[in-house]
Amino acid sequence: MKVCVVIVTYANRFHLLRQVVDSLVEQQITKIIIVDNNSVKESYKRLKRLEDLFKNRLKVIYLSENTGSAGGYKRGLQEANNCEDCEFIWLLDDDNKPEKDALNILINAWDRVKEKHKKRRIALLSLREDRKQYVMVAQGESAEKWFGRKNSFLGFDLLALPSKISNKTWIRKKKNTKKYIDKTVVPYAPYGGLFFNRELLQETGYPKEKFFLYGDDHEFTHRVSQKGGRIFLVPNSKIRDIDTSWHLKDKRGQLKTFLSGEGSRVYYTIRNRVFFEKNSLSTNKFAYNVNKFVYLKLLWCLSRSKGKKDMYSLIIRAVTDGLEGQLGRSL
Repeated sequence: MKVCVVIVTYANRFHLLRQVVDSLVEQQITKIIIVDNNSVKESYKRLKRLEDLFKNRLKVIYLSENTGSAGGYKRGLQEANNCEDCEFIWLLDDDNKPEKDALNILINAWDRVKEKHKKRRIALLSLREDRKQYVMVAQGESAEKWFGRKNSFLGFDLLALPSKISNKTWIRKKKNTKKYIDKTVVPYAPYGGLFFNRELLQETGYPKEKFFLYGDDHEFTHRVSQKGGRIFLVPNSKIRDIDTSWHLKDKRGQLKTFLSGEGSRVYYTIRNRVFFEKNSLSTNKFAYNVNKFVYLKLLWCLSRSKGKKDMYSLIIRAVTDGLEGQLGRSL
């Protein structure tokens, strides 16, 4: 089985990327494609040396501007799709370090899948244990509970509040549990850890560049589900994040995280999520609008008490752009 890994890097993150590449060399990887999203000069030089070190096994695509995760992964997937050495594709972020045998476990899981047309319909996903919702589903919880109910707004659903309140107690009981259910199904997934045959791209197409940053992975992978396919979570294939995402570092809750976060990150996260929910998860306009009204009212009250009026205005702009489909690079 010929497996190609696609990684996107940017800024000054070579110290993380190198750890990921070193872990891949020990596994059955045919080719590594790295998309350099216009990283800093020092990173560029070190990438050149890395390319020389691994020669034909590693290829770096150097972009003249940062095209975001959407543009970077689209370019990497196009390269992989046209490469004879890339029968299967494994997507990783530049801080996703696979554990030993993570790829072999995925390959064995793929061989056990007995689905018609599985090359075009099935994707697998390695588990990243810092992603709470994937851990919970792997332990038998409902995917709907953890991945946003239909008609939710930024994940908020008024009808789900009772179960939300009990989640913290449930997590305390389950956090030390290591019993995972093999190959549970998730409705969408991040890029990091996604494994599939390249024929799947004929069904899904490529990531949409107009998302630029955040949410593009969910929209891209949700197309698998929309086309009648499935994404199986393979919990024994584990990936360790050696850097923590910004939204996972803040433990104060989503409302406070949005109001205190960096402007462009918050804008793209909210705009793209709103667009995704409205176009992929919303089935009842009234229920969706009720959830939106309550959520934004709570956010408004909190913004006043915290002196975050400007951030609230930016969030409203992001919501409006998401609802109206005004995507693309804006900030």
